[in-house]
Amino acid sequence: MISEKFKLIGEYGASGMYEEEQRSLFYRKALGIRRFYENCELAPYEGKALYPSGILPKKMSIYPSYLSGMNIDYNDVCKKDTELANQFLSDFCKYHPSVPVEHTVAGSMYTHSMPNYERILKEGLLSYAERIEKIEDKDMREGLIHVIEGIKCYISRCLEYLGTVCADEKLIKALNKVPLYPAENIYEAIVSWNFILYLDNCDNLGCLASGLYPYYNGECVVDLLKNLFDNLDVNNGYSMALGTDYNPITLQCLEASKGKRRPMTELFINDSTPDEIWDKAFEVVRTNNGQPAFYNEKVIMSGFKNKFPFIKDEDLKKFCGGGCTESMLAGLSNVGSLDAGINLLLILETVIYKKLADSKSFEEFYECYIKEVASVVETVTAEINSSQRERAKYNPLPMRTLLIDDCIDLGLEYNNGGARYKWSIINFAGMINVIDSMLVIRDFIFEEKLYDVPLFIELLKTNDKEFLRNARNHKVSFGNDNTDANNFTSRLSSDVFSMLDDKKPYIGEGFLPASIQFMSQVGAGKNIGATPDGREKGAPLCDSLGAIFGKDTEGPTALLNSVTSVDLKSALGIPVLNFNINPDFKNATLKALILGYMDGGGIHIQITCTSLETLMEAYKNPEMHKNLIVRVGGYSEYFQNLSDELKRMVIQRTIQKLS
Repeated sequence: MISEKFKLIGEYGASGMYEEEQRSLFYRKALGIRRFYENCELAPYEGKALYPSGILPKKMSIYPSYLSGMNIDYNDVCKKDTELANQFLSDFCKYHPSVPVEHTVAGSMYTHSMPNYERILKEGLLSYAERIEKIEDKDMREGLIHVIEGIKCYISRCLEYLGTVCADEKLIKALNKVPLYPAENIYEAIVSWNFILYLDNCDNLGCLASGLYPYYNGECVVDLLKNLFDNLDVNNGYSMALGTDYNPITLQCLEASKGKRRPMTELFINDSTPDEIWDKAFEVVRTNNGQPAFYNEKVIMSGFKNKFPFIKDEDLKKFCGGGCTESMLAGLSNVGSLDAGINLLLILETVIYKKLADSKSFEEFYECYIKEVASVVETVTAEINSSQRERAKYNPLPMRTLLIDDCIDLGLEYNNGGARYKWSIINFAGMINVIDSMLVIRDFIFEEKLYDVPLFIELLKTNDKEFLRNARNHKVSFGNDNTDANNFTSRLSSDVFSMLDDKKPYIGEGFLPASIQFMSQVGAGKNIGATPDGREKGAPLCDSLGAIFGKDTEGPTALLNSVTSVDLKSALGIPVLNFNINPDFKNATLKALILGYMDGGGIHIQITCTSLETLMEAYKNPEMHKNLIVRVGGYSEYFQNLSDELKRMVIQRTIQKLS
């Protein structure tokens, strides 16, 4: 039997997936999850207040994953038995995204999420069995029971182990209760939150402060939160949202995040945000860790109410960016994040070579470009829908089906429409490059007639340095609050984002545009020649909605005013803005700048607070700055972990002076 063969090589999760081969993929994955937790290596206890803590050991090479249900480290399994590795791939890895690879900038059918921590804290996981028993689908029903039984066994094994290493009795007592039973105090709530985080592969912490507040009784839990944040960080997890329902836990979360790379802290603000929140946030900013990012509650909430009026107000309060900034509702949603990344600059390059020579006016050329983008959007959205169909069929996720509402109550698997809210986010990459390129094409060729088309194209093809310098220094460019550039930005972004308005994904209520590059801007530019914005052949794309590096010469207010000319009210996938400042900023100045930006429609701003001198020294002497953290294209990262090209991109950014 295949099951026994996997057991012999120590792959108990895979063994469980072959115990009942006639059952559905969902059931087989669920049983595999149970067998994994019954046999997996336990994390070492290192005296921390929370358990598990640190990187979970992966002695098994087939293990639970939030993206595939059960993931395989193919090469590791091949070392044990190549035939078994191939058998597993054939049986459980049938799903492959079909989005065109050139339009997967920063993502291809990737799905972050977060469990409904609050419900588990309130009800306990064992209470879920009553709802599970009402599911008509036998394989789903029995599969979810297997998952719960696996979790129960895992907790029992953890408790037995903790008893042998003389762990803190308070921790042992808490784990004897949570997450199987409801939490009754703040310590139990955080212990439970941490345990659930690990069950979900340490992806996202959700709405932590509001979720913990019902259990708060005046305690200081900063050290507990630091432990929780370190657990997310060491496992390369992502975000946490702090909404405008501020409470004492909000301040403690901010305090605990000082100097931390992760979670990427999403601080929602409005006109009523208290001074103590601003002051604490700026204390964190000064720790040079890229935290927190500031989010415009008013624009985001009103935008979602207009786009999806069926979302309940109480559910909308659970808004949380998953991964980098991608819009989700904690514990209630299945969001493609990112499902695709359309390379706008690659499309422009194609249109320049195919259509520019025949265009009799800039308007004609612009319409050719918009038509080509629309064609790509049509192709990409169709392939997302096709991929969603395949994913629903071949990639069930039992753990997320258990942890996210309303999968159990609807009797529907997570990837087959079970979550309460569903939408798809598409990244539009290179938009600022396109804006500046279009303005150069308009003025150099059609308005000022400085170049004829053949010469213009030849200079691009040959990567002519003088021409690119002239293009880069063009007087009309994004980032300086130039009325002409702003008007064109508004037009282009609206034309592009609106292409998603009338489209719906196979599973979900709509497509949402965003601009989130993660670290993909480097690879996305590799195969693109020189472009009219002054970018050289093979150079990276823009890393956010900020100006092309060095072009924003009129100061921070001008830059932020330019960003608000983007059609941000439509960009509900939450586009990223990287903003860089010196550490000597004044609180009042930065607060006024952020509020002014938000009043103008700004939706998101993430801050790297460090000097150019520090960045240069870190580049030359990395061993001296191992803990330097910067914001990249939507996430925070240790500077030394970046590729050489990404490091140079960060160094090239304009650092705004706010003293």
